[in-house]
Amino acid sequence: MASSSGLRAVALAGLTLLMATTSCDAGISSGIDYPDVSNVDLEGNLVTPEGDEKASVSLGKFKFAPETCTGVDLSMVKDDLDQEDLTRFFAAHNINARAKRARDDLWWYEIENQEDDGDRNVLRLRVAVLKDRYAASKDLHDALLQHGPGWWGVRRGNIAVLAPKASLSTALRFALKHKLPCWGMFTYAGVDDAYVVAGGYTEF
Repeated sequence: MASSSGLRAVALAGLTLLMATTSCDAGISSGIDYPDVSNVDLEGNLVTPEGDEKASVSLGKFKFAPETCTGVDLSMVKDDLDQEDLTRFFAAHNINARAKRARDDLWWYEIENQEDDGDRNVLRLRVAVLKDRYAASKDLHDALLQHGPGWWGVRRGNIAVLAPKASLSTALRFALKHKLPCWGMFTYAGVDDAYVVAGGYTEF
């Protein structure tokens, strides 16, 4: 018969394994289904950090190709922005997005996608308008770590946009479809940190 200390050791080991498994395989569920973006080309929009083709879709193993943001102004913004900057960007790219005010510094943007079979999917983005770029950077970074692996977002100046959990490939395809990496810095939450992808819009 096992001793009480032995049973405690087994129980602790099992709890440790459960915690490790839980922390590695999931962030907070968003309850949102992404629209079908499987037709968005990843291979043509991603290159290795050295600029070569056939990049691996793994964090730290790719960046956006130079062609991804052709025709989009990537100049770093210097003035404070408000949600209308994002509204204008969506309008310029024919993106059907409805803005709903949650509070003075927070908006919800609902992007509606019409599927080929007639179904409609609505994906909600959280848009925070902060006092400066440093507050926005902290807001997005903290939100990604709090929500966990699979959550992602973009940041431009003093605006932080948080998007619901998705696989890395789905998040990239959705973001590329709507040119979001060209509007703000694309950031994805991994297991232990949030990772910024280079090659699109960049600011320090």
